[in-house]
Amino acid sequence: MATTRRRLSREERRQLILEAAMGVFSARGYQEAAMAEIAREAGITAAVLYDHFPSKAELQVTLLESQTNELLRFVGAAVAEGPEDRAERFRVGVDAFFAFVEDHPYAWRMLFRDPPGDPAVTAAHGRVHRQATAGIAAFLLADAPPEFLARPDAEQTAEMFAQMLKMAQNGLAIWWYEHRETPRQVLVDRVVEFCWQGLERFAAG
Repeated sequence: MATTRRRLSREERRQLILEAAMGVFSARGYQEAAMAEIAREAGITAAVLYDHFPSKAELQVTLLESQTNELLRFVGAAVAEGPEDRAERFRVGVDAFFAFVEDHPYAWRMLFRDPPGDPAVTAAHGRVHRQATAGIAAFLLADAPPEFLARPDAEQTAEMFAQMLKMAQNGLAIWWYEHRETPRQVLVDRVVEFCWQGLERFAAG
Protein backbone atom coordinates (compact mmCIF):
# COMPACT_ATOMS: atom_id res chain seq x y z
CA MET A 1 0.00 0.00 0.00
CA ALA A 2 1.35 3.43 -0.93
CA THR A 3 2.31 5.71 1.95
CA THR A 4 1.32 9.34 2.07
CA ARG A 5 4.25 11.73 2.26
CA ARG A 6 3.94 14.14 5.18
CA ARG A 7 3.56 17.75 4.11
CA LEU A 8 6.28 19.96 5.57
CA SER A 9 5.26 22.89 7.71
CA ARG A 10 6.23 26.37 6.54
CA GLU A 11 8.95 26.58 9.19
CA GLU A 12 10.37 23.16 8.25
CA ARG A 13 10.49 24.14 4.58
CA ARG A 14 12.13 27.44 5.48
CA GLN A 15 14.82 25.58 7.42
CA LEU A 16 15.36 23.26 4.45
CA ILE A 17 15.89 26.30 2.23
CA LEU A 18 18.39 27.85 4.66
CA GLU A 19 20.43 24.64 4.82
CA ALA A 20 20.50 24.36 1.02
CA ALA A 21 21.39 28.03 0.62
CA MET A 22 24.25 27.79 3.09
CA GLY A 23 25.82 25.02 1.05
CA VAL A 24 25.43 26.89 -2.24
CA PHE A 25 26.64 30.24 -0.87
CA SER A 26 29.68 28.70 0.80
CA ALA A 27 30.61 26.70 -2.29
CA ARG A 28 30.06 29.38 -4.94
CA GLY A 29 30.10 32.68 -3.09
CA TYR A 30 27.27 35.16 -3.09
CA GLN A 31 27.74 36.54 -6.60
CA GLU A 32 27.85 33.15 -8.33
CA ALA A 33 25.08 31.52 -6.27
CA ALA A 34 21.79 31.22 -8.14
CA MET A 35 18.35 31.05 -6.58
CA ALA A 36 17.42 28.31 -9.06
CA GLU A 37 20.26 26.13 -7.77
CA ILE A 38 19.26 26.77 -4.17
CA ALA A 39 15.71 25.73 -5.02
CA ARG A 40 16.97 22.51 -6.63
CA GLU A 41 19.15 21.70 -3.63
CA ALA A 42 16.18 22.24 -1.33
CA GLY A 43 13.94 20.07 -3.52
CA ILE A 44 11.42 22.82 -4.17
CA THR A 45 10.37 25.05 -7.03
CA ALA A 46 11.72 28.55 -7.51
CA ALA A 47 8.22 29.91 -6.83
CA VAL A 48 8.19 28.30 -3.37
CA LEU A 49 11.67 29.67 -2.66
CA TYR A 50 10.64 33.22 -3.56
CA ASP A 51 7.54 32.84 -1.41
CA HIS A 52 9.85 32.40 1.59
CA PHE A 53 12.67 34.74 0.52
CA PRO A 54 11.80 37.42 -2.05
CA SER A 55 15.47 38.03 -2.92
CA LYS A 56 18.91 36.45 -2.75
CA ALA A 57 20.07 39.31 -0.54
CA GLU A 58 17.34 38.64 2.03
CA LEU A 59 18.29 34.97 2.10
CA GLN A 60 21.97 35.77 2.63
CA VAL A 61 21.23 38.33 5.36
CA THR A 62 19.02 35.82 7.19
CA LEU A 63 21.83 33.27 7.12
CA LEU A 64 24.46 35.76 8.27
CA GLU A 65 22.39 36.87 11.24
CA SER A 66 21.27 33.38 12.28
CA GLN A 67 24.76 31.88 12.08
CA THR A 68 26.32 34.77 13.97
CA ASN A 69 23.74 34.34 16.75
CA GLU A 70 24.38 30.60 16.82
CA LEU A 71 28.14 31.13 17.04
CA LEU A 72 27.83 33.63 19.89
CA ARG A 73 25.41 31.35 21.77
CA PHE A 74 27.75 28.39 21.31
CA VAL A 75 30.80 30.26 22.60
CA GLY A 76 28.82 31.92 25.40
CA ALA A 77 27.51 28.58 26.65
CA ALA A 78 31.02 27.10 26.65
CA VAL A 79 32.42 30.06 28.59
CA ALA A 80 29.54 29.95 31.11
CA GLU A 81 30.31 26.30 31.85
CA GLY A 82 34.08 26.85 31.91
CA PRO A 83 36.43 26.67 34.90
CA GLU A 84 36.80 29.43 37.49
CA ASP A 85 40.28 30.38 36.38
CA ARG A 86 40.02 33.39 34.05
CA ALA A 87 42.79 32.36 31.69
CA GLU A 88 41.41 28.84 31.33
CA ARG A 89 37.91 30.17 30.72
CA PHE A 90 39.33 32.39 27.98
CA ARG A 91 40.96 29.31 26.45
CA VAL A 92 37.62 27.49 26.58
CA GLY A 93 35.99 30.34 24.67
CA VAL A 94 38.67 30.35 21.98
CA ASP A 95 38.43 26.57 21.67
CA ALA A 96 34.64 26.84 21.32
CA PHE A 97 35.07 29.30 18.46
CA PHE A 98 37.32 26.93 16.52
CA ALA A 99 35.09 23.97 17.40
CA PHE A 100 32.21 25.84 15.74
CA VAL A 101 34.41 26.53 12.71
CA GLU A 102 35.34 22.85 12.56
CA ASP A 103 31.75 21.59 12.87
CA HIS A 104 30.09 24.22 10.66
CA PRO A 105 32.31 24.51 7.56
CA TYR A 106 29.57 26.05 5.44
CA ALA A 107 28.73 28.69 8.05
CA TRP A 108 32.23 29.96 8.70
CA ARG A 109 33.17 30.16 5.05
CA MET A 110 30.13 32.33 4.48
CA LEU A 111 30.70 34.45 7.60
CA PHE A 112 34.39 35.17 7.01
CA ARG A 113 34.36 35.84 3.29
CA ASP A 114 34.65 39.45 2.21
CA PRO A 115 31.13 40.85 1.80
CA PRO A 116 29.76 41.09 -1.75
CA GLY A 117 28.90 44.40 -3.36
CA ASP A 118 25.18 44.16 -2.62
CA PRO A 119 24.45 47.07 -0.21
CA ALA A 120 21.99 45.09 1.93
CA VAL A 121 24.45 42.21 2.41
CA THR A 122 27.37 44.57 3.04
CA ALA A 123 25.34 46.34 5.72
CA ALA A 124 24.45 42.98 7.29
CA HIS A 125 28.13 41.99 7.37
CA GLY A 126 28.87 45.21 9.24
CA ARG A 127 26.07 44.57 11.74
CA VAL A 128 27.05 40.99 12.52
CA HIS A 129 30.73 41.87 12.90
CA ARG A 130 29.86 44.73 15.30
CA GLN A 131 27.65 42.28 17.18
CA ALA A 132 30.52 39.81 17.41
CA THR A 133 32.93 42.49 18.65
CA ALA A 134 30.44 43.57 21.32
CA GLY A 135 29.93 39.97 22.42
CA ILE A 136 33.68 39.33 22.71
CA ALA A 137 34.16 42.59 24.61
CA ALA A 138 31.52 41.48 27.10
CA PHE A 139 33.33 38.16 27.59
CA LEU A 140 36.62 40.00 28.14
CA LEU A 141 35.15 42.44 30.67
CA ALA A 142 33.58 39.55 32.58
CA ASP A 143 36.94 37.79 32.93
CA ALA A 144 39.55 40.53 32.68
CA PRO A 145 42.19 40.95 35.41
CA PRO A 146 41.16 43.40 38.19
CA GLU A 147 43.91 45.82 37.16
CA PHE A 148 42.35 46.04 33.72
CA LEU A 149 38.84 46.65 35.04
CA ALA A 150 40.15 49.47 37.26
CA ARG A 151 41.19 51.50 34.23
CA PRO A 152 38.92 54.48 33.42
CA ASP A 153 38.93 53.44 29.75
CA ALA A 154 38.32 49.74 30.44
CA GLU A 155 35.24 49.45 28.21
CA GLN A 156 36.82 51.13 25.20
CA THR A 157 40.05 49.17 25.65
CA ALA A 158 38.07 45.92 25.94
CA GLU A 159 36.34 46.75 22.66
CA MET A 160 39.72 47.34 21.02
CA PHE A 161 41.07 44.03 22.32
CA ALA A 162 37.84 42.35 21.21
CA GLN A 163 38.32 43.68 17.70
CA MET A 164 41.90 42.41 17.61
CA LEU A 165 40.86 39.02 18.98
CA LYS A 166 38.03 38.74 16.46
CA MET A 167 40.32 39.57 13.54
CA ALA A 168 42.99 37.15 14.81
CA GLN A 169 40.50 34.30 15.13
CA ASN A 170 38.84 35.03 11.80
CA GLY A 171 42.20 35.20 10.06
CA LEU A 172 43.30 31.90 11.57
CA ALA A 173 39.99 30.31 10.59
CA ILE A 174 40.66 31.29 6.98
CA TRP A 175 44.26 30.05 7.26
CA TRP A 176 43.02 26.77 8.79
CA TYR A 177 40.90 26.09 5.74
CA GLU A 178 44.14 25.74 3.76
CA HIS A 179 46.00 23.86 6.53
CA ARG A 180 43.44 21.39 7.88
CA GLU A 181 46.20 19.06 9.07
CA THR A 182 46.88 21.52 11.91
CA PRO A 183 45.23 20.34 15.16
CA ARG A 184 42.63 22.68 16.61
CA GLN A 185 44.54 22.87 19.88
CA VAL A 186 47.51 24.44 18.10
CA LEU A 187 45.33 27.30 16.88
CA VAL A 188 43.90 27.76 20.37
CA ASP A 189 47.41 27.94 21.86
CA ARG A 190 48.51 30.59 19.37
CA VAL A 191 45.46 32.78 20.06
CA VAL A 192 45.90 32.50 23.84
CA GLU A 193 49.57 33.41 23.54
CA PHE A 194 48.77 36.33 21.27
CA CYS A 195 45.72 37.76 23.04
CA TRP A 196 45.28 36.69 26.66
CA GLN A 197 48.91 36.95 27.69
CA GLY A 198 49.08 40.32 25.98
CA LEU A 199 45.97 41.43 27.86
CA GLU A 200 47.49 40.38 31.19
CA ARG A 201 50.76 42.20 30.45
CA PHE A 202 48.83 45.28 29.38
CA ALA A 203 46.83 45.26 32.63
CA ALA A 204 50.00 44.87 34.67
CA GLY A 205 51.59 47.85 32.96
